[in-house]
Amino acid sequence: MNLTNLPMSLDEVPLPSSLPPVILTVFTRPDLLKEVLKGLTQQTLFPSQIIAYVDGARSEHDLPLIDQTIALLQEFSSKIPVDIRLRSQNLGCDQNVILALTEVLSTYESVIYLEDDDFPNPYFYDRMCRLLEAYREHKKIFSISGYASEQAYHLIEEDFALSHRVFSWGFGIWADRWNDIALIHQPKQYNPFGKFYNIPATVQTKMTIINQFWLERNGQTDWVITLTLASLYQNRVHLIPKTSLIYNIGFGHPESKTYKGKEVSWVNSAYSSSFRPNSLPTSLELIDLLKNEISGIELAHYLYRKEISINLEALFYYLKKYRDLQSRLEFVKLFMAHSPFSLKRARRRLGL
Repeated sequence: MNLTNLPMSLDEVPLPSSLPPVILTVFTRPDLLKEVLKGLTQQTLFPSQIIAYVDGARSEHDLPLIDQTIALLQEFSSKIPVDIRLRSQNLGCDQNVILALTEVLSTYESVIYLEDDDFPNPYFYDRMCRLLEAYREHKKIFSISGYASEQAYHLIEEDFALSHRVFSWGFGIWADRWNDIALIHQPKQYNPFGKFYNIPATVQTKMTIINQFWLERNGQTDWVITLTLASLYQNRVHLIPKTSLIYNIGFGHPESKTYKGKEVSWVNSAYSSSFRPNSLPTSLELIDLLKNEISGIELAHYLYRKEISINLEALFYYLKKYRDLQSRLEFVKLFMAHSPFSLKRARRRLGL
């Protein structure tokens, strides 16, 4: 990797000769999709093509909303060409996305991905295209994102920072990186580290540990967490803006699968409709605050606050990894807090 060729500003980076398509995954939220499509018509650079994947119905209840979604995409094709690809059955969000990215990246060198509740600011597509061109040969960069949510970025002067977290709201990736992890062939809850407690714990990845714990516990899948772990295992990083180019409009929507409640304050707090990022990192290394592992004490306290339980196998792993007495005591306390032999549970069973 020739770091002397790192670009310093996006304005210096020419657009690719062939613009990457925008992948849109859509389902039963035509009202939100209408706003996202409106955002695409306000771009300073129009996408050359949109490829929309419409998931199949779960029941007859979904059919009217799916029909409205398809009609909206067909009408929009007069503004930007839309290739509408209908699923014959309901795949679910995660499988639909993984299959969509796999299919499109078998033909295109790179893509830009949006969900039907990701409203882009006017500079989003232009900046993402230039980022994909700027870092095409810098394989350390696994993906790029237009969404920002990171408390440590105030320490960084440039408009973009490096991250070990993946943000899928306004996401760009190259075919070679995607093919390196081959999620289409991986099982549910795929974790190349083994178990959730084997994941290196940093300021950023401690949340990934929590997410992976619940995926393993509940037998669920989440393509973003799986992608995060796969790229982390390869020691790759992601490029994230300090200010967000994406505004998520899906919170509280009756058809939202995950974000059913009221929008929490941090979600769109970093968004700016006028942000036009330009300056780029001078290195492809994370800052120490994000790269260095946190202490055993901090990790044990964090897991306890998040109500994470550990079994004997996890306890022995942590006792071996963290040799200082205080860390070991905290992990024993964490184990006992959820152990069937803990005082707290015994008191609860006795009604005390």
